[in-house]
Amino acid sequence: MKIGIFGGTFNPPHNTHLRMAHEASMQLQLDKLIVVPCGDPPHKICDVDKSTRLQMCELAFGAFAEVSNYEINKEGKSYTVETLRHFAEVYPQAELYLLIGGDSLANFDKWYHPEDIAKLCTLVVADRDSPNPLKDVTDVVSKFDAKIVSLQIEPTSVNSTDIRLRYEFGMDNGKLVSTAVDKYVLTNGLYCKYRAMVQAVKNYLTPQRFSHTFYVVKRGQELARDQLKDKAFVACLLHDVAKYIPKSEYGKYRFTQGDLPDSVVHSFLGSFVAQADFGIDDQDILSAIAYHTTGRPNMSELEKIVYVADKTEDSRPYPLEHLKRGSLNDQFVACLKEAYRVCLERHCDSLSPLSELTIRWYCAKDFGLKPLTMEEIQQKEEIQLKTRRKQK
Repeated sequence: MKIGIFGGTFNPPHNTHLRMAHEASMQLQLDKLIVVPCGDPPHKICDVDKSTRLQMCELAFGAFAEVSNYEINKEGKSYTVETLRHFAEVYPQAELYLLIGGDSLANFDKWYHPEDIAKLCTLVVADRDSPNPLKDVTDVVSKFDAKIVSLQIEPTSVNSTDIRLRYEFGMDNGKLVSTAVDKYVLTNGLYCKYRAMVQAVKNYLTPQRFSHTFYVVKRGQELARDQLKDKAFVACLLHDVAKYIPKSEYGKYRFTQGDLPDSVVHSFLGSFVAQADFGIDDQDILSAIAYHTTGRPNMSELEKIVYVADKTEDSRPYPLEHLKRGSLNDQFVACLKEAYRVCLERHCDSLSPLSELTIRWYCAKDFGLKPLTMEEIQQKEEIQLKTRRKQK
């Protein structure tokens, strides 16, 4: 007897999940496919409760697969190896096949007891987005003596994170999730934590700028750790909110441009608008909005996320791959260098002093500049004070 196990958070289950399930059943000639929504994921924060995700899985898969509540009802973290042991006991004569994505295979050695997983089942890999699938297969086979079968499926970039974001932005997901799941999400008001704020921001921007904002939020979510995702969402959503506010309205926000170049005004004004019109009082978020064009010495992680997200969002018309390599710090420095080069070529007469201080803090040697002195660090603090909103 051949039994397929398909686990995941399924937050929400989408059409690529369905395609993987159908193809696995047909290509492997499975006698049974068991879909196992994760109860308490060990490596991520899930903001939709497990019973809701179980219901969505039943709507998505219930017509052709068994949906198991094993992990939903189990206490503690959900580990694949424990789930496999459970089903090995329930079906002692069965061959178990674990359906995973290519990205999961690339990180297989970081799983909980991967050596035991390899003994309990055959890995069925749907190569969706792994950059080097053949190497991943070879490495896992060599290290864990794993049995691996490749699932033939059309590559797709669809993922649950993007779908959740599309719901937040009020976008149609009818082609990405089943009709039943889409109706359930909309009826129960899922994935709308920031919907009101998103719709309010839309009124401040042109359609093109609002589209840019969507992609900046998307990129910010890719860059942010779970603990920073909420702050990154808000900061990225509001980063350009002041882009089209006329100078005649600056006084409304108690903002004075001073000697700030026109090209960076919207960043600093944006932090004022975020506070006055959207009630944002988190200084990390306000600071990330303020410095998303100039940067500043000694930037926080959130500030770097918004800076990089703005420069590397998918709709940008220039090459991005060289800016998206390595850690967040690597990407930040790469973006900073490129932005500085562009400014020198096109806007050298209106370069913000803060931009130059930022370059000299992070990569002075690359441009033949002197590192910052203590006096100039003090100058940086004075510039920051000038651009902060005065507290009542």
